[in-house]
Amino acid sequence: MKIVICPTIIKRTILEDHHLKIADVLQGIEYLNIDGCNLKEIDIKGLSHDSRDIEEGYLFVAIKGYAENGHKFIDEAISRGAVAVLGVEELSNLEVPYLQTKDTKSALGVIASQFYHHPFKNKKIVGVTGTNGKTTTTYMVKSIFEANGYQTGIIGTIQNIINGKSLPSRNTTPSAVDLYKFLYNSDDEVIVLEVSSHALNQSRVAGIPFDVCLFTNLEGEHLDYHNSIEEYFETKYKLFKQMKPDGLAVVNFDDDWGKKVHERLLNEGAEVKTVGIDSFCDACVLHETDQVWLKEYEERKPFDLMLPGLHNQFNGAMSLMVSEGLGLDLNKSLEALRNFSNLPGRFETVDFPGNKVVVIDYAHTANGIYHCLKTARESSANQITHVFGFRGKRDESKREMMLENSRTLSDKYVLTLDDLNGVKESEMKNTLKKYVQSDPEQKGRVIIDRTQAIKQAIEEADDGSWIVITGKGHEEYQQTFRLGTRSDFDTVKYLFGEHPIFREIHLKK
Repeated sequence: MKIVICPTIIKRTILEDHHLKIADVLQGIEYLNIDGCNLKEIDIKGLSHDSRDIEEGYLFVAIKGYAENGHKFIDEAISRGAVAVLGVEELSNLEVPYLQTKDTKSALGVIASQFYHHPFKNKKIVGVTGTNGKTTTTYMVKSIFEANGYQTGIIGTIQNIINGKSLPSRNTTPSAVDLYKFLYNSDDEVIVLEVSSHALNQSRVAGIPFDVCLFTNLEGEHLDYHNSIEEYFETKYKLFKQMKPDGLAVVNFDDDWGKKVHERLLNEGAEVKTVGIDSFCDACVLHETDQVWLKEYEERKPFDLMLPGLHNQFNGAMSLMVSEGLGLDLNKSLEALRNFSNLPGRFETVDFPGNKVVVIDYAHTANGIYHCLKTARESSANQITHVFGFRGKRDESKREMMLENSRTLSDKYVLTLDDLNGVKESEMKNTLKKYVQSDPEQKGRVIIDRTQAIKQAIEEADDGSWIVITGKGHEEYQQTFRLGTRSDFDTVKYLFGEHPIFREIHLKK
């Protein structure tokens, strides 16, 4: 069953006196009214799970999180003006009414949806999940909708775009309150969401019915947060449990976990479009000839994208299946993909004298590094120097495979600092040295200062070489390094002789 896009736009304006009775926003939530207060008489003007965001007249939702327990901040929330508190712990004798429920993470999404009047009702919501490729795919989907005449917003890693305006992004997927606030303020007809496993586990998208769900791939990632790859998969699959009964799923069938998603969805009677290199897929990627075979049309179409690499053709093919499944204009959609240019920090290239090419890429997983380096190798690279590091307090199980892919696909590599996340610099330095010392080919070295690592890699590279810098992409540095630059891109442009302000100019283009 195909989904028909409704072009109706409903304008909304948040009024300064926007408020609801607390009894109304708690509809559908099972809770105990500990103090027996009349909740029909209590107005709330806003809500948050972060005590720092609480203002006069707000509802504070206390959540037991991965790192912090929100119940510790109830007193602070009340001092800031909270008129009621929703939590899971057994508490009494608060200065304001206390309501107890079983799961405040899920409740927050339901409450936010009701407070902001279910703002998804007149929009098409597209969710993209997976380990790699989410960001590029969301922007490709956005470009397709816009080429077909639909005003489209995006919520994701690099930025949030609402009503054509760019807003800063703190997380891949914002909190439930921020997400619903974005939707409420949006006049967009379509919203494309990057949905992370953290967001699904923490119920940040709770209550949102998705019209389209995409699964890009899955590999070992965030296993410091999820106990196993199986748990990670089940968390990702939660997105599809929120798909509308007549919704559309698009799955990477070349991925083993994608095959599992496909099998489950078919058993549940869902409409599924598949992408792969096998001819039976709905979109068969023919990488060597830059074509895509479309099963529904029984013909090949030119697929010479501006973005290099097989992985980007997969991202494009998945986006094209969204177009096909929703009945959008095929030629307009193909043209949008052919004209799609690169994103900040996604295989972003800078040409240096001596025919050297510097690549800045967000790749921070083994598979991401593989595709990034393989794409460079398939281009004009005579030699490849790979500059990267490991993030502190993150899944350490992926480090060996990241390093193995670097050893295999680069001629030499430089290990340097990525985000420390509270790990001591000396500790990370020792870790990096151990990895280099254990390399039987002795292809690597450690330069702990990231900007100096980039500088030396570029300076020492032979003419015609590629210097591939992975891990940070568009992100700014957490630490201050010797050159004083803010990001890998700023460092590269600084070394090229440009001022770091170029980054701001570049993003506006």
